[in-house]
Amino acid sequence: MPRSLALRLPVLAVIFSVAVMGLWAALVRMGWNLPIPAPHLVGMHGGLMVAGMFGTLIALERAVALAGLSTKRFHWAYLAPLMNGLGAVVLLWEGATPLARLLLVVGSVGMLVMFGFMLKRHTADHSLVMALGALFLFGANLAWLLDVPLYQIVHMWIASLVLTIAGERLELSRVRRLGKTERRLFMIAAGLYSIGAVLCLFALDAGVRLAGVGQICLALWLLRYDVATRTVHKQGLPRFVAICLLLGYVWLGIGGGIGSFSGALYGGFLYDALLHAVLVGFVASMVFGHAPIIFPAVLGRPIRCTPLSYGYLFLLHGSLVLREMGNFAQSLEVRQWGGLLNVSAAAIFVLVTLISVLGTSPKTAS
Repeated sequence: MPRSLALRLPVLAVIFSVAVMGLWAALVRMGWNLPIPAPHLVGMHGGLMVAGMFGTLIALERAVALAGLSTKRFHWAYLAPLMNGLGAVVLLWEGATPLARLLLVVGSVGMLVMFGFMLKRHTADHSLVMALGALFLFGANLAWLLDVPLYQIVHMWIASLVLTIAGERLELSRVRRLGKTERRLFMIAAGLYSIGAVLCLFALDAGVRLAGVGQICLALWLLRYDVATRTVHKQGLPRFVAICLLLGYVWLGIGGGIGSFSGALYGGFLYDALLHAVLVGFVASMVFGHAPIIFPAVLGRPIRCTPLSYGYLFLLHGSLVLREMGNFAQSLEVRQWGGLLNVSAAAIFVLVTLISVLGTSPKTAS
C-alpha cells in the first residue's frame, strides 16, 4: 500500500465515525428515543458534521490534490486533515472542550496555508472563492473557540461549505468558456453572500437576510451557467451527477428564500427549515454527486453508478420535502419522520459507496 494512501485511510475512518455519530445525535436531537454513547454528542450535531466531518473531508481532498503535484512520499499538506481529524476525535470523545476546538482551528489554519500555496501558484476566481470558504471555516472555528453562540457561528460554517462547493463548480464550468460578465455576476453573488455571513456575527437579522439574498443569486447563477445543465442530457454517471447538482441548487435557493424572509432565528421549526434546506438539500446532494469524483481520487478506486444510486438520491430529497412540510406545519412528528428518512438516505449512500469501492479493482494511487 502506498504510504500516502496509508495516511488517508485513518483520516477516512475518522470522517466515517464522526458522520455516523453526528447523524445518530441528530436523530436523538429530533426526539427519537435512541441510546446515545455520550450525552454531550446531542448538542454538538452541527459542530461534528461541519467542523469535524466536512472540515476533515475537504482538508483531505485539498491535501490529496496538492500532494499530487509533488513526488515526496509524505507531503506537508496532510498535516491539515490529520490535525482536523484529531480535533474531531477529541470532539467525539470529550465534547466541545477547548482542546477539541483549538485542534479544529489549527486544522483550518492548515487549510488556509494550502490555499495560500495554491493561490501563489495560480490565482483565479474559483480558487479565490474556495480560499474564502476556507477562511470562513477558520473564522467559524475560531468563533467557536471564543464561545460565540452557535446560532451565529452556524451561518459561517454553512458559508464555508457553500463557497467551497460553488468555487469548485465555477472551476468545472470553464468548459463553457464563460465571459467576463458571467464571471463577474458569480463574484457579485459570492460577495453578497460572504458579506451577509460575516454580518451574522454582528447583526444577525440583517446578516441572515443578506446571506439569503446571496444564496438565491448563487443558486440562480448555478442553475443557469453550471456545466450540469448540459451533462444532465447525457447517460450514466454524468447524468446522475448532474441531477444531484441541479436538485441541490434548487434547495440552495429555497434556503436563501427562507433566510431572506425570516431574518434572525435562534431555534425552532423555521430555524431547522433554514439550516437543513442548505445542509441536507444542497450540501448532502453535492456529496452524493461529487462522491464518484472525490473517492476515486482519495482511495484510488472507481465508483459505479447503479439504479440504487437514484434510490437514495430521491429518498434524500423526498424526505427533505417531508421534513420541511413538518417544519412549516409545526408538526414535530412529521419533521421526525422526514429527518429519519434523511439519515436513512445517507446510510444507504454510504453502504452503496462502500460496496462499490470494495467491489472494484484499485487504480494506481499517488
